[in-house]
Amino acid sequence: MTPFSHPPGLTQDASPVLELANFLILSRLFHFVPYFAPMHPTRMLVTFACLAAVIELLTIAGIAYLSNRDLPDKSLTLGDTLTKASLVVQLLVVSLFYLLAGTFHYCCRTGGIKAGSVVWPLAASYASMGLLMARTLYRMVEHFGNPLVSTKTLEEPLTLGPAVRYEWYFYVLDASLVLVAVVVWNAVHPGRFLPADAQKYLAQDGVTVLKGPEWKDSRSLTETFFNPFAMLTARGGHQKQFWEHNGYALGTVRRGTGVPRRT
Repeated sequence: MTPFSHPPGLTQDASPVLELANFLILSRLFHFVPYFAPMHPTRMLVTFACLAAVIELLTIAGIAYLSNRDLPDKSLTLGDTLTKASLVVQLLVVSLFYLLAGTFHYCCRTGGIKAGSVVWPLAASYASMGLLMARTLYRMVEHFGNPLVSTKTLEEPLTLGPAVRYEWYFYVLDASLVLVAVVVWNAVHPGRFLPADAQKYLAQDGVTVLKGPEWKDSRSLTETFFNPFAMLTARGGHQKQFWEHNGYALGTVRRGTGVPRRT
């Protein structure tokens, strides 16, 4: 890896890290409203952390090749393929995020959970991931819509698309989008809405915050790997659904400001 590979490597690595941060917030929301979580929050976070690690490795390896244009075409092609693969996986990860978050949000709405402590972090995560998706699509157009940049193509720059030739595309469609994605979470900081203790959760009335035991899954690692959503066993497998005996029931949401009352 040459010294010139660090700046492009850092710009490419920013998006996967922010995507993982959004999954971290989503996992805290799953802890906060466990009865509507489509999968165990810790398992979800570990799964997508592994995907983020794969994206980072593909990105670093691809940039290491592409940053040195004097390498043979075979090595440059390999770097281009690795970079494209990382972008495809990023787009898949963002799509899975919207699937999980959308399912969770729909269940909350239909279940009468409309507290601001749930709605605001979800809205911020939608906005942040939307910006990261737009950035990923720009990068895909840049890599898939242009010939491989080598010493030969650099001698004929007009053969390259405007997304490669003009730097303002990067500033507007990459750097600024990542910056705004960071600003979104600073403006709507999750610490203002979610409790610091992961054992605290929102009761089914949509207002009261209770403290329960940690949400554990006693299934084996093999069983959770092949059945992450606990679809093959009744009532969530061996997941301890402690919220079923807290004295609250769905459909008893109190109308008000949407700010939870903590106990």
